[in-house]
Amino acid sequence: MMKRTSAHKNLLNIDEGATPEHDLWVTVLSKAAHDALYCTDWRESRIAIAWFKAGGFNFRKVCEYAGRDPSYVHKVMKLPIQKRENEMNGKRN
Repeated sequence: MMKRTSAHKNLLNIDEGATPEHDLWVTVLSKAAHDALYCTDWRESRIAIAWFKAGGFNFRKVCEYAGRDPSYVHKVMKLPIQKRENEMNGKRN
């Protein structure tokens, strides 16, 4: 069973009447959040973390297509990503 944070739950909210394309982009964003926070392959986790932290063009477009504000997503993911990086670097939270 996958552990979910409130940040992750917020990324999963799907609006009533959303299109299949919208649902797809919500899923893409959710998968990236899962990879950043819970993936056991640390290489993949680090790639996802870098994607969120950079907040580049692709990140902004995925957020836009998913109907999410990139600034909000970045803000919500900041603390969980910091905790994950500490875990990956062997530091206590």
